[in-house]
Amino acid sequence: MDALDERLIRVSGAGVRREHGELRPGEAGPVRPDYRVVEKWMTPPEAFRALCAACVQHLEANRVGALAGADPEYLHQMRVALRRLRTAFDIFADAAPDAAGLDGELRWLSRALERARDWDVFVADTLKPTLSGRPRHAGLRALREACEELSAEARSAAHRALESRRYYGLMRALRSLSYGDAPRPSGAVRSLPMRHAVAVIGAMYGKARKRGRKLRHLGSKDLHRLRNAVRRLRYGLLSLAPLLPEARVRALAESVESLQETLGGMNDCAVAGKLIEEARGRARGPRLRKVRKLLGKRIAAARVVRREALRAQWEDFRAAERSWAYAGG
Repeated sequence: MDALDERLIRVSGAGVRREHGELRPGEAGPVRPDYRVVEKWMTPPEAFRALCAACVQHLEANRVGALAGADPEYLHQMRVALRRLRTAFDIFADAAPDAAGLDGELRWLSRALERARDWDVFVADTLKPTLSGRPRHAGLRALREACEELSAEARSAAHRALESRRYYGLMRALRSLSYGDAPRPSGAVRSLPMRHAVAVIGAMYGKARKRGRKLRHLGSKDLHRLRNAVRRLRYGLLSLAPLLPEARVRALAESVESLQETLGGMNDCAVAGKLIEEARGRARGPRLRKVRKLLGKRIAAARVVRREALRAQWEDFRAAERSWAYAGG
């Protein structure tokens, strides 16, 4: 074990320490993110490295739990860590030029984990509630068996990614960015000014606001783009909160969190339709045609509820426009 690995164990979460036999008594369960790692006195490179280190710790602390498969939340937390990393790469693109080449690897890992997460959500939120109301329905039971097979295959693919050389190579590169003596940008390096942080969030807000134009008419693809913009805005707010005016953050944070949750639920509805068709193609048994109708009704009802919630949440989001759109200081 090299010095870099030893340092990582000292500052990391339970998952990393478990891998190296350093587990402390009583440590268990999925590890949540630590967002408040950026300080006002930091230079942009220092702020980026602090964020990167926190995300690496968050990612690796949940890896063993994800491999064990006991709780889907481990996998979810790993995907959260990857999203935070990509947001940090966007925010500090000028301060960390060496990070740009890793974005493709982060996309690869996120996609490798996505399918397993999709099956977890579909089974928990759509299939099981429907089956609980009709426990003897032969078509639903046959579909459940097919879903279990497909979910197991997706988990196996995710596990292969998490145990691959490509994964370990990505971790080495991220640790180097976090803890190594990475070169700093040329020229004077100053503390991250508040006006710059405000401008970054203002730009993210403007992009999300643009994505949501004509909200009532947006289809699944455009809603997915809006969801990505809102999600990055939320992670940007959480990451830069110590540098931002508290009143502005408070006014926006709640509406952004609600929007992200609702848009995520609508995306789950869109994904669920695809998973149903895939599972029907694998399933064997009677009454499979009625399964599509049963599950489709549940998904449609969930989509209507979320559409209605989205309208009110979007108005709350737009109310923050005066404080954040075009903000530069």
